[in-house]
Amino acid sequence: MQVYSEMINLWRANDRRAHMSEELSRANVICNFFPAFDFKQSSPEVLTKRCFEEGPWGVFHLPNRAGTVSHALAWERFLQTESEFCLIMEDDIFISPELGSWVTDVSWWPESADIVKFERWRSSGTRVLLDKNKQTYKGRQISRMYSRHMGAAAYMISRRAAQKLLATEPFDMVVDHILFNLNASKAAKGMNIYQVSPAMAEQGNEPTGGPVYMGERLRPTGITLVRQKLKRAYYELSYPFSTFLKVLTRSAELAQITFEPTVSASSSTEKVRTEKRN
Repeated sequence: MQVYSEMINLWRANDRRAHMSEELSRANVICNFFPAFDFKQSSPEVLTKRCFEEGPWGVFHLPNRAGTVSHALAWERFLQTESEFCLIMEDDIFISPELGSWVTDVSWWPESADIVKFERWRSSGTRVLLDKNKQTYKGRQISRMYSRHMGAAAYMISRRAAQKLLATEPFDMVVDHILFNLNASKAAKGMNIYQVSPAMAEQGNEPTGGPVYMGERLRPTGITLVRQKLKRAYYELSYPFSTFLKVLTRSAELAQITFEPTVSASSSTEKVRTEKRN
């Protein structure tokens, strides 16, 4: 089995599990469900051991720490298998029915990739800096990513990436930033991260009338809030010179990621193109 798949799901959230099981079935994705780390029912000492309370991106909220640990537990289970890659998803996503074909055949995987992001972050103003050298598979582009793109609801990692991610524990920011904030995350800085576009997953798919499981995040105030804003402002601007050079030389461009459940029949026949090298 080349790809091991898991969906992050609180065991008490059986409504979400049932809802996502139907979504996964339509996408032809076979997925494992293990109990996510539940901060309401688990020992707080585990969070204290595995996560700091504050990091480069500011205050690390309790629910976010629990979510990050849930992803880390999935990475650990992946490394206990013999699979080459791991697909991680969260239990509130719309899934392209084409995702299954990407999981069963990973010939599209870029040779240099550590992480490939399948998700589009739901923010109309978000633009992501993508390399112009790209490859195409089944009508979708796979491009190296050079700027922050939030969301950890659908991504695939290699064994090497899982090992690198776990080596940064105790974690000091939410998993979205650990994976995809190339300025603030030590792990992301040292890895090659790619984006699939149009994306094949997007958050917002929850059972109608279901309860809220995440819990309330306590917003910082006073000097703590000022310190957080200053930290975030710094990391928003602290791109390496090589990134700015890519913009100046037009070897990379800002792109708005869209979510498209299906692509045209004509484009879906395209084969993987050889990855271009700089």
